[in-house]
Amino acid sequence: MEKFIIYSKKYRDHYSRFMRYLVAIGYSKASCSTFATGMREFLRWLEKRKIASITQVRENDIEAFHSYQQERPSKITGGALSESRVVLHMYTIKLFFAHLLDTDQIAVSPMNNLEYIRDYKRTRENLLSCKDIERLYDECRTARQRAILAIIYGCGLRRQEAVKLNARDVHFRSGLLYVREGKGGRKRTIPLGKTVQSDLKDYYFNERPGLINYRSGEVEAFMINNRGSRMQGDTFLEEIKKLIARARLDPKITLHHFRHAIATHLLESGMKTEHVKDFLGHVSIETTQTYTHLAEKAMKQTTEYEAAGLPG
Repeated sequence: MEKFIIYSKKYRDHYSRFMRYLVAIGYSKASCSTFATGMREFLRWLEKRKIASITQVRENDIEAFHSYQQERPSKITGGALSESRVVLHMYTIKLFFAHLLDTDQIAVSPMNNLEYIRDYKRTRENLLSCKDIERLYDECRTARQRAILAIIYGCGLRRQEAVKLNARDVHFRSGLLYVREGKGGRKRTIPLGKTVQSDLKDYYFNERPGLINYRSGEVEAFMINNRGSRMQGDTFLEEIKKLIARARLDPKITLHHFRHAIATHLLESGMKTEHVKDFLGHVSIETTQTYTHLAEKAMKQTTEYEAAGLPG
């Protein structure tokens, strides 16, 4: 295996967190080992180009790395890297920047407009269907688990938005949830559906009081962990992974897949694109329109099934 030593502590930390993330979302040891090689090479390459921070990486840097991958000889065979190896390395980088975007470490991915590989997160096959969501709800054993689903699916909150949600941000009387510090510091208001509101109420009034540790100083947090303090992103993911395992769904599903799912399901139900944009807090309508194609494909597929007399 080729070795690429990362000298920057900042990049070593990025590397370590990313590898832990891959394990958390269900990749095998073998896959993680393969991803690790491409990740180390990319970070070492950034160091050599004097790019001191991930936030400084631009689209032209990604294109330059791709060209370098196609041209550099393999240190093992001496020949060029195989196309499949280059694609795998670019896929690794795409996963890495998706993770950074998901955790609000960057505002925009430099790979947004690049098409080296097919993005599995945007395909219909890897989206959560309405039936999948029902199965996850059926597997909930606590009011808190239902509240987690209500927040990340029913409200479409990003990971950090869910973490930062405070009790004062959820207004049961008006049926509104306020995101006071969304991506890029933007605010938005989310209407609560009947089921979502019912699940959040059940948790807030019946389960949350018994979880709060008043000495922790974090009593304002809406979601409370087992230690009585603010629930962090990793705990949200752990609880979701429990439900995914019980429902026997794809272990690679992440928290962000639930935003993809609610976007598509809202469009399938007939909600206007601009309203879905506001609901999710997208800056650009083009981002929301990504899901329009998925919704149209799903509805077309359903119509074809019905015409053929096949089960959907």
